[in-house]
Amino acid sequence: MTIRLLLPLSLAVALTSFAQQTPQQIADAELPSLLNIYKDIHTHPELSTQEQRTSGLLAKELKAVGCDVTENVGKYESADQKCYGVVGLMKNGDGPVVLVRTDLDALPVQEETGLPYASKVTAKNEKGERAGRAGAY
Repeated sequence: MTIRLLLPLSLAVALTSFAQQTPQQIADAELPSLLNIYKDIHTHPELSTQEQRTSGLLAKELKAVGCDVTENVGKYESADQKCYGVVGLMKNGDGPVVLVRTDLDALPVQEETGLPYASKVTAKNEKGERAGRAGAY
């Protein structure tokens, strides 16, 4: 999930960088920031239909690189479910348009990796069952 999320962010950053930089220079310059975003999202996974924090972070990052951002995009069958879809539009004149789609949700499993950014999040699914442990999905 997080790798698919970092791709649109890295593309947006690369497209707004100066043309004098090589792709490798752009990637090297942006890697620390993208790793921080990756670790943040990894630390705070959100179940489907509950991606408020993740979508807010994505919208913030897309705005920071100059995209026109529309939030809360989408529609569920149940009218009481809020949608957290994000669309970022980077304008660059007439011509082809590229669409990148990604999922924002993740399973809040209890990790045993020992990493400082390991997820410790638990959540309740749509049935009210606690998620974040084996057998809760």
